[in-house]
Amino acid sequence: MQKAVNKRMESLLKVTGITKKFQGLVAVDNVSIDMKEHTIHALIGPNGAGKTTLLNMITGELSSDDGQIFISSGVKIGYLKQRDNFEPENTIIDEIQKVFEQVKQLEEEINRTSDEAAAHPFDEGLLHKLDRLQQEYERRGGYTYRSEATGILTSMAFGPETYDKKIKTLSGGEKTRLALAALLLEKPDLLVLDEPTNHLDIGMLKWLEQYLSSYKGSIIIVSHDRYFLNKSVNKIFEIEHHKL
Repeated sequence: MQKAVNKRMESLLKVTGITKKFQGLVAVDNVSIDMKEHTIHALIGPNGAGKTTLLNMITGELSSDDGQIFISSGVKIGYLKQRDNFEPENTIIDEIQKVFEQVKQLEEEINRTSDEAAAHPFDEGLLHKLDRLQQEYERRGGYTYRSEATGILTSMAFGPETYDKKIKTLSGGEKTRLALAALLLEKPDLLVLDEPTNHLDIGMLKWLEQYLSSYKGSIIIVSHDRYFLNKSVNKIFEIEHHKL
């Protein structure tokens, strides 16, 4: 497979004729997709039809045997799989804070530059640097990320009393919900959700439906929950007998 970045392409994601076999058996057969920006797609089909294999190729987890995947320049992909990569000894809040490492580094740089500017009030270079840093901080959500993180964690049933719980003590369902919360806070350009409704109660589902409806990026959802899909998506890809 050739995986390329196309700077002039209108599509966010373009898949042309990709095929994958495992031990001679076809898992995905000559699949093509053209996905535009700001769209929400469902990927449906019976178990074993090739849905997860297709997602793994799109996200770079697997290579294909044939075909091409083109991703628009600068696009960040976030993939919710049915496992996580959390550090067992970390706490819930440790893992969430990882999402905002760059914002925290900006905070530290702003504080250092502010101190320098206060000590040298007539240094225009420092003032311009501080202005640029503050604009970048605002662009990255620096003034709202703490409240946003609290809101999403609460919606996934993680109140402040849970923040110090270690990952190794969480159930499988709690880890799945935490993985979803972290991914939503990362805000990737292309959000890939494999069975996101597992381990969510009705209240969480309603919240997720509303959140995804206003998401600024594009989304691919694999789910067997047809009610959730009807509420959330505007286009459906169906994979059957390994073909789309």
